[in-house]
Amino acid sequence: MGNTLKASKNSTRNYGLDVLRCVAMIMVVILHFLDKGGLLRSLSDEGSFSASDVTAWILEAHCIVAVNLYMLMSGYLLYEGRFKLSRLLGLVARGWLYSVIVGFIGIALGTPNEPVDTYFKLRLLLPISMNTYWFMTAYIFFYVLVPVLGTAAKAMNRNQMKIILGCLIFFHVIIKSITPAQLTVDAGGMDAMWYVVLFFAAVYIRRFFGEPKSEENSKKGLHNAKTTNGPKAISCVILYVVAAFLIFGEAMVLRFIYLKTGSLSYILGISYAYNHVLVLLASVALFCAFLKFRIPEKAGKVFAFLGKYSLGVYLLHENLSIRYYWEPLLGSELATSPAGVIGMALYAGICIFIAGVIVDYVCSWIAGFMLNCLKKAPVIKTIAMLIEKADGAFENNGAFNG
Repeated sequence: MGNTLKASKNSTRNYGLDVLRCVAMIMVVILHFLDKGGLLRSLSDEGSFSASDVTAWILEAHCIVAVNLYMLMSGYLLYEGRFKLSRLLGLVARGWLYSVIVGFIGIALGTPNEPVDTYFKLRLLLPISMNTYWFMTAYIFFYVLVPVLGTAAKAMNRNQMKIILGCLIFFHVIIKSITPAQLTVDAGGMDAMWYVVLFFAAVYIRRFFGEPKSEENSKKGLHNAKTTNGPKAISCVILYVVAAFLIFGEAMVLRFIYLKTGSLSYILGISYAYNHVLVLLASVALFCAFLKFRIPEKAGKVFAFLGKYSLGVYLLHENLSIRYYWEPLLGSELATSPAGVIGMALYAGICIFIAGVIVDYVCSWIAGFMLNCLKKAPVIKTIAMLIEKADGAFENNGAFNG
């Protein structure tokens, strides 16, 4: 998340990951535009789907990889990174400030689409504990486990990692994907446990398919796209597209069976779960493709800047007070044809992304200025020193010497 990947004078930065971070966030916005904008006709609805309905579900299948992509990037970069309490507290503070400030401004403007009662306000005041931003809640719990996960991953050889990753995928992906019923413990990939699976998948890719040949770059946690092993980028893109269409195809088959027999109602949407085998396959394929893309440095720096503020895009448009408000403003009601669905979804994705980056950039500048002023206060200075000391405790922690 944020600007995790840092370049140095003696290293080659893989700007493909910066581009992917931006693409993934636009995909997230498109997913919310389709869903909360009412463009995804329920799979249980009787009657034939229109061309617009089909287009919306196909677009959904191509964008459903977005969250997995973020976590694969996180695992890939955190493997050579270092746990920092300051980063954890920064994530919590960032989520809280967006939730409270944007949320209560929305209340004042009358934008919420549900009753503004005590429970609603508590969800704004306690966004992590109340799962207001489910991604942030899961990510923060995952990030706390990063030192343990990284040390374990570093200690395992290839065969050991194959076994562990195989077990995780079998129990968390395969069983869920083939069972004709909803599993009680399955959260659809919207939990920290799924992030653990993706972490090990990303580490396996980094260590055994995409690890830098340069020892110096490896120590800095950087990756040179020119030395990536495995299939070519175009093959990965083709695999991603094929897997996306298979996601859509399986969903339509399940819908057909449901309409004919009345069975399988609990798993109609299983094909679009983050931890479905086809979604995982599509996610890994697209992730590997961007690992191999060679992005010019000038363009790469632009995407690096945009990617640094991409988390703010999510925190802004998914705020509890406006998460159902912005879709009609950006044309969800105008998407009445296949071209309209694709065009308006892309338009909304790009507009929200740009707006979110601008807002996050301004907010980051203001927050940085205020922190610099507050650091002069004795109490704040003492807290800052304690946090810095806690960060130092992980400086020589095995796999996390980043």
